[in-house]
Amino acid sequence: MPLGKVLREFTAKAMSVKQTDLGGGRVQVEVNLSGESTGQGSGQVLSTLVIEGSGPGRPSTYHMTGVLLGASGSVMRFTSSGVGMRTGEGHKSRFRGAVSYATEDPQLAEFNTMIAAAEFEADPLTQTLKGAVCEWK
Repeated sequence: MPLGKVLREFTAKAMSVKQTDLGGGRVQVEVNLSGESTGQGSGQVLSTLVIEGSGPGRPSTYHMTGVLLGASGSVMRFTSSGVGMRTGEGHKSRFRGAVSYATEDPQLAEFNTMIAAAEFEADPLTQTLKGAVCEWK
């Protein structure tokens, strides 16, 4: 299934980070983020990213939930989950997954029935996240 047009691009900065040892070599990292989204429904993004991993060189799973506070006054909730790997460039990791949305704004109603694809890169040293969401046809 091909990816369609880019719906939005986003950047975010970590506001807080919590790390929990899950035992058996697994670690959970919870990051609260604040940032901006451009494109359809642009505005302020507030989200929580939870990553579970078992060390460098192994894939990690992620789950993100958040809200987009649109410049127009709209509110759009989203949830995303997928997998990630270290890029080999410093401490950076790249993540890919699916995104779903919920909104009561009639201008953004098409998002309620959409499954989109997300790709983003996280850099723990700068505590930033940067990525894009595309239509998934």
